[in-house]
Amino acid sequence: MGFFPVGTYDLFLTHAWHYNDDWQGIVAMLDNYIPGKWRNWSLPWHDTSIERHTPEGKAALVKLLEGHIAMASAILLLPETRSMPDGQMWLDKQLEISAHFSKPVIGILALDAPKLGFFNRKSGFPENLDRHVDELSARNAAEIIKVVDRLSIRTTA
Repeated sequence: MGFFPVGTYDLFLTHAWHYNDDWQGIVAMLDNYIPGKWRNWSLPWHDTSIERHTPEGKAALVKLLEGHIAMASAILLLPETRSMPDGQMWLDKQLEISAHFSKPVIGILALDAPKLGFFNRKSGFPENLDRHVDELSARNAAEIIKVVDRLSIRTTA
């Protein structure tokens, strides 16, 4: 038997190589709801010798993202990622890689949506991100896992 049990959720949460309260809140919520039953493929840790503001550093980080996203069964799109330094650029890259690997993207509704910009009135999600989303979820662990179950395949062995 491996380190993670059968039925483990492999998830990638969007980020801009920074921790923020929203990202940490989702991680803590999932840790509490399904302790030991999910892998966080979005850990924004990287070799600090990689300078993410240079072309070479960005290329190295894109390679890391490709590996992380390839291993995930679903992408949790946090709209707050856009507001971080270089957030829109990294979010666009993560969504591009997700599409390349045909990963389902779950839009996580923001707690304070009006502060984040223009939102689709029908979905409540940012208009410029709405087209990337396969399904939306409330910021609630049980709801997120229900959507993941509908859209993805978990570890089977």
